[in-house]
Amino acid sequence: MNEPVAAKDDDRPDERLVFRRGRLRKREDDEVRMMREALASLDDVPRVKRILVELSRFYNPVADGPVVDHETRHAVIACLEAADLAGARALLEAHLTRYLKIDEPPVPSA
Repeated sequence: MNEPVAAKDDDRPDERLVFRRGRLRKREDDEVRMMREALASLDDVPRVKRILVELSRFYNPVADGPVVDHETRHAVIACLEAADLAGARALLEAHLTRYLKIDEPPVPSA
């Protein structure tokens, strides 16, 4: 008989897996790549705006909403338009950190 899907990937704990379309698959990191691209392009405001709009169209099933919500997007854009690159960077890095924690298993409380 076939081995369970989860057991096949136990030997590679560094791979993050998600359940998509009825199967356990390697996580697609387009959203993470785009957030990092926005972080690297903070001096190009129109480009960051386009990236954030695109990320707001992606659905995050864990949060039951967009990958980048309306408030975060507007806060980052407001910082960029005020030439506050450090503020925009801090907001995006905090959002990316929260997004990456979605895949981490919960820590048992002692």
